[in-house]
Amino acid sequence: MAAQEEGQGPAGPGRRPPSESMGWAILSYLIGGMLLYGGIGWAIGRWAHLPVLLPLGMLAGLGLATALIIFRVTRS
Repeated sequence: MAAQEEGQGPAGPGRRPPSESMGWAILSYLIGGMLLYGGIGWAIGRWAHLPVLLPLGMLAGLGLATALIIFRVTRS
């Protein structure tokens, strides 16, 4: 079996396969986004007497975290 060249991996030239640490980073972005924006939605919803802002904040946090993940993965 031939040895792989430096920088040549299963993900293609110059790309490394996803590592375990990247998985943990993605999971922390998703959970952190939901907690942060869910908390903001909860606080504003409690102040404005609109409990629907908690799930809306969580969905917004999930969407923004997903966008951040896509941006970071495609940039590297």
